[in-house]
Amino acid sequence: MDKKYGDIDSWIGDDDGLYCYACEDWTDDDGHGNCKDCGISITSVDPYISASTAVTHSSEAPKVNTYTGDMWGRGGAYTWGSGTSWWNKGVSSIGGAMTSMWGGSWSTRTTTDAGRMLKHKRHLDSLCKVVDPTVKHNLDFAFQRGKNFSNIRTGRIVIDGSLIKDSDDKLDVCAGLSIHEKLHLIHTSPIKDWEHNYAYDHNLDTAETRLLHNIVNMIEDEYIEKQLAKDCAGFISYIDATKEHFFGDTDISKPAKDEFMDVMNTLLAFIRYPSSIDNDRRKRHAKHIRYFAKALQNGLDDREATYKAFDSIFQYMLALVNELTPDKDEQIKDKLDSAMSEIEERLGSILSDEEMEQVREQMMKDIEKDLSDKGSPLMQSMFTDNPEAWEKMEALADYGKEKDTLSDELQKELKDLEDSDYHETKMSKDKAPHPRQTKITWRMAMPNEHDRDVYKSEVKEMRSSINALKKKINLYGNTQKYTIRNQKRGKLDKRVLHRIPMGSRELFKMDYSKEDKPLDICVLVDESGSMNSGWRMQHARQSAIAIKEALADNPKLNLWVYGHTADGYDDWHSAKGSTNMTQYWGPTMKDRPMAMGAMKARYENRDGNAIWACADKVTSESDQPMSNKLMIVLSDGQPAAYNYGGMGGRRHVKGIVKELEGKGWNVIQVGFGGIDNHTMSEMFNNYMAVSDTSQLANKLSKIMKRVMKL
Repeated sequence: MDKKYGDIDSWIGDDDGLYCYACEDWTDDDGHGNCKDCGISITSVDPYISASTAVTHSSEAPKVNTYTGDMWGRGGAYTWGSGTSWWNKGVSSIGGAMTSMWGGSWSTRTTTDAGRMLKHKRHLDSLCKVVDPTVKHNLDFAFQRGKNFSNIRTGRIVIDGSLIKDSDDKLDVCAGLSIHEKLHLIHTSPIKDWEHNYAYDHNLDTAETRLLHNIVNMIEDEYIEKQLAKDCAGFISYIDATKEHFFGDTDISKPAKDEFMDVMNTLLAFIRYPSSIDNDRRKRHAKHIRYFAKALQNGLDDREATYKAFDSIFQYMLALVNELTPDKDEQIKDKLDSAMSEIEERLGSILSDEEMEQVREQMMKDIEKDLSDKGSPLMQSMFTDNPEAWEKMEALADYGKEKDTLSDELQKELKDLEDSDYHETKMSKDKAPHPRQTKITWRMAMPNEHDRDVYKSEVKEMRSSINALKKKINLYGNTQKYTIRNQKRGKLDKRVLHRIPMGSRELFKMDYSKEDKPLDICVLVDESGSMNSGWRMQHARQSAIAIKEALADNPKLNLWVYGHTADGYDDWHSAKGSTNMTQYWGPTMKDRPMAMGAMKARYENRDGNAIWACADKVTSESDQPMSNKLMIVLSDGQPAAYNYGGMGGRRHVKGIVKELEGKGWNVIQVGFGGIDNHTMSEMFNNYMAVSDTSQLANKLSKIMKRVMKL
């Protein structure tokens, strides 16, 4: 073993001295192995050590790191091994993987706190999946101060989101928390069963059960982190950051008012972060530290060893409770004196001496019974008399000490974003109109009751157009059958048998069928502020709804419907230069069939970016890679957004459309609000103007058939 490792006494700071468990003090040998003060054998078992802990107590003392107090050979920040994978080298001050792995698609400069936290939440979730993809989980941010936990039954992981509420500085810490809780889901289930059975078999009361849980939790935390080093060593740097954050600056060495609580702090520190134990605490609790070291030295080797460590330390601490509990006769006397003093003050002038004596006898019986029923008074009171100290210790043990929390507003915002599947992507700079106009935000519509009512009303109003459009386009996808006659081989054609006497040999026919290729259709609706003029938005919404109602059931068709605005809108959590997309229909939105009722005019329109983003999205999501592609753009005119518009904007749209058509897309603009043909022709090769939605079915079906050569 390395030279830095020595006997536990060398770390405690008493290399040469001997400790008498009877005197509870340092002593000298009388030359016969006994204490020179009391004469009791120095090696004798402590009087309050139970039978189950005697073996541990008398076992050989383990070696520990003289500098750190570690006896398990852990690395920096008392973790098992070290993170040496490519992603966690030199990225942050702690070990950090965040900047290198998570940078890129979302700009922290332009993303709101809720958007930024949602991004990180998804990354944290991904890390947990990597740790063990076979164990299912769902991850949430805690809305309760400093709360971190996992539910083994449901697979839920909760971590303290306040750590990254204001900045990304503690991303590594959050990652370590997430991984730690995932490790509980993977490894701790048998421990829960053991703990329950142990409490039942030993008839533990509520206070004793809580004490057991605290001890089990301390040791189990270290056990599961050791398993991470075996199964996913590259993630150890995250645990480094977490341990360093929670234990590196703890004030755990400050003496607790309650002696038992003070020993519990020592136990926690010795297991999780020994360097937080100062010299005074080492000296003060030398006896206990020796025992802890013996009980724990092999406690993480396997599950059976872990169970033994749980039992040994719990029994030791239980015996310590009894040792620290005042003598029963003294307790009775103190309680009786206190009670009788009050009675004499109130009733002394009324009761005779004989009556007072009777009261005293009865009071003694009541006190004796009460103490007998309650068991150890210290055990019963240790959680109630000093709850703050216990809560502080338990919080630290659970990696929870933060004083901040998430506001109700941020909680709601985060939930809304998550429910809408909010995410961000980037357009390549060579296709964007400007390097600062690459950001694309995405979310799914979340229709309310009013939106659903609007949808129903629009369907009712557009019923005739829906039926007409369905009839005109419904032929797409049908199998078309053909017959070629006058063939020299094939199937005998009975219609030309009369030609046989004339020597004709072309008496056969051949039947064949032709199927249309699958078709992906994307409907893109302009939701800019100008669409609020007149009936433009309503007509566009009605048209989109009619297309969806007419085509959604065709098995040969996949349909997507998007709306677009730009440069940030009230509830869009975005910024200038961004293109903001809402999905109203698609293969994954069967649960929201009336979402298009939420379409409305919003802010600005960066058409070229929106057209490119939709085409890219549909291409990536389509389950028909060889399908025909059709995009129908419903808008009222020209692009108009921050640093985007005029001739430059129209040229950008023209370039995007040209590139998509070169890749096999067919793009059609449907213009509303009196847009002229010249303006549309500057951007689109295929276009049509609609002044009345009753024209939609006829005009759209015609241009679709022409453009797609149906």
